Amino acid sequence: MRTLTKTAGIIVATGILFGVALSPAQADTDTVNATISGGSLTADPTAPDAMSAVVLDGVNAQASTGTAPLWTITNARGTNSAWSLSASATNFVSAAGTVDKDARTLPASNLVITPGTITAGIGSDAAPTVKAVTMSNVAQSLVYTTTLGKGTFTLAPTFDLSVPANTFRSNFSGAVGTTAVNPYVSTITFTIA
Repeated sequence: MRTLTKTAGIIVATGILFGVALSPAQADTDTVNATISGGSLTADPTAPDAMSAVVLDGVNAQASTGTAPLWTITNARGTNSAWSLSASATNFVSAAGTVDKDARTLPASNLVITPGTITAGIGSDAAPTVKAVTMSNVAQSLVYTTTLGKGTFTLAPTFDLSVPANTFRSNFSGAVGTTAVNPYVSTITFTIA
């Protein structure tokens, strides 16, 4: 009787395993939803901390130059919409002082901003187009895209101010030669859109 019990147990266990193996597989499906929102289009352009000094010689045009701190442009909008970083500038003015009573000017067009090499960050689209721009009172594109341009981009533009030989020196704030100098100043407006 023992033999019969073992055989019956084996037959029952094999039948259960065989039944499980032949039953159809069960599969369930489901979806995963992730909302991805666009961020902002931003830039942090600044002018050089200082431009090189110029000493007039009465014969040759001179140049006052400087390199801007690193600029970062971020396009996190998540679209292929074009964008542009543009700049405009006011005329350069050396303010009048108590002795030098006439403000002196240089036209904005004497300044050229050259964007130089632009580097695309990891995972960004290809670097956008850059071009050197002669400044004016009207905004002009320094860096721009026509499509793409998603990601982060860095550049360090150079500023080159042409100083003609017949330029007036900077005005002194008070007594000539003993008081502070009023440098030639221009306000540059940067716009990213």
